[in-house]
Amino acid sequence: MFDKKFYINIFFIGLALIFIQSIFQNISAISNLFNNFFTSILPFIYAIFVAILLTPVVNLFEEKFKIKRIYSIIISLFLVLLFILGIFLIVIPNLVVSISDLTNKFPQMLASFNDNATKFINFLREKNLLFFDPNEIEGNLINYFKSNLGNFRNLALNLSLDLVQGIFGIMNFFLGVFLALYLVEDKEYYVKFLENFFFLFTSKKRAKDTVQLLEDSKVIFLKYIWGRIITSAAVGLTAYIVMIICKVPYALLSGLLIGLGNMIPYIGSIAAGIIAVFLIVLAAPIKVIYLFIAIGIGQSVDGFILGPKILSETVGISSFWTIVAVILCGNLMGPLGLFLGVPIFGVIKLIYGKQLQKKENL
Repeated sequence: MFDKKFYINIFFIGLALIFIQSIFQNISAISNLFNNFFTSILPFIYAIFVAILLTPVVNLFEEKFKIKRIYSIIISLFLVLLFILGIFLIVIPNLVVSISDLTNKFPQMLASFNDNATKFINFLREKNLLFFDPNEIEGNLINYFKSNLGNFRNLALNLSLDLVQGIFGIMNFFLGVFLALYLVEDKEYYVKFLENFFFLFTSKKRAKDTVQLLEDSKVIFLKYIWGRIITSAAVGLTAYIVMIICKVPYALLSGLLIGLGNMIPYIGSIAAGIIAVFLIVLAAPIKVIYLFIAIGIGQSVDGFILGPKILSETVGISSFWTIVAVILCGNLMGPLGLFLGVPIFGVIKLIYGKQLQKKENL
């Protein structure tokens, strides 16, 4: 008997296989196309991101203090800018002093590090514990730098290009802030517009369900972002206080690195810790122990005190999927993907859960 549905399924499976094969054959072209598309919509992503963050503050002034929305937006934006300016005025001058001091002392630090390394190697040689030839390693390093001199020049060029891209990124962000004001001002209109847009392609109920899904996704993003900001600030501040008490050099710079690194789960904390260790090893190697203690206390505050209270159940994905989210979204979306990868996967899990529930209720 001719089974029409069976052959239709075979046709679509074949079409999907051809599509997948085409992707693998033109992976670089498709990657460039995706990157160009993502760059084009980046201001709108920033706009949605800023609008999500501003909305609770605007709602507070609008609902609790009965201030008109336009004035609530202006007050909210002013308070956010004032907060950012205050952070800059407190942190940046001390940060500039630390970086300037580090730059001036770097040659002496490097010489001191080399001297300590030489003494350590001589100690191992005297005790017959040296299992490698330092001269051979030094020769290999020199040959490596000579043979890769061109690559280092290309690296410098790429850094210059990255700087230009960073400037354009800042421009895109401010454009996003400007667009966000419109989104917050007429949020009911845009919600209704989305509902009507979805209604063009599906039923009224499905359109409402889709808008509700977007609302649930907004809640996930909002809770995660504010939760991550609060916990990261607490981790950085805790580590900074411990390092100040233990008189660790470059405590502010290291604390700032640890706090910023904590914004990206697992990977960011490890990267920030490595950079901080490198700085302290050059300045005062023995103080690295206190740095590890500071990082441990900071991570304990995140993992056992603030994290469970603030971030628990906001995303609801395991550690494995958290790492996958950071790596995958970081490769696809760059720094923004590193930060937003976890809530994106949280939304994917939300969609998966809703679809699974529908299947079970059939």
